[in-house]
Amino acid sequence: MRRVIVFLKFPEPGAVKTRLAAQIGVAAAARLARHFAEQTLAAAASHGLPVTICFAPARRGPEFSSWLGSGYDYAPQQGADLGQRMLHAFAGAFARGAERAVLVGTDAPDRPVEFLTEALDRLDEHDVVLGPALDGGYHLIAMRRGSFAPEAFGSGVPGGIDWGTPRVLAQTLDALRRAGRTTYLLPPWRDIDDKAGLDDYLERHPEAARLLSDDASSDADGNGKINDASDAATDGGAPCATKD
Repeated sequence: MRRVIVFLKFPEPGAVKTRLAAQIGVAAAARLARHFAEQTLAAAASHGLPVTICFAPARRGPEFSSWLGSGYDYAPQQGADLGQRMLHAFAGAFARGAERAVLVGTDAPDRPVEFLTEALDRLDEHDVVLGPALDGGYHLIAMRRGSFAPEAFGSGVPGGIDWGTPRVLAQTLDALRRAGRTTYLLPPWRDIDDKAGLDDYLERHPEAARLLSDDASSDADGNGKINDASDAATDGGAPCATKD
């Protein structure tokens, strides 16, 4: 069985996309975070694979299910840092019967949707598949149960992984190489955590520019969901965040 894992943080103004919020305001950043989450999940669900939403913070669980509905499995994120949280998410997916799993966040919501299936397929010949981000991190990671590689998340690695820095991908690849793991890299994709990344995204999705206006808050329906937020989801993919 194959499974998609999506890491998702509740789009609370001031608590998400903090670097971007410093440039466009906390309310606009929260609306974009919500939009990116919906676009990512629509792309993930388009494959017909089971999707687990690993959410944070745990206390917002009922709000996640109210917002996103019953079509997903939900599990709170667990662990002291990003590496531990990803390790726990993979372990949980494999414990529930998945043979292969791909984990993404929501920082690259329009990455080609084919990346998800390609990552899972490439596990035929490789232990780990990574989708590099242009900032030195990665937006996707996939593994098989039979070659689970906890060292990718810093487990047993001297010095660990410097999460949230441009060294993440290089350190991860080095840890995997030292452990004798084989890796495959998908084409790089830009994540969206600053104004330059957002401008690049808006060139491809100009309809999302409305979310920068405070008037966009009136577009939300009664469940707090932005209407038509996943208009472009069938053309895009999803990511594994290394930052906020």
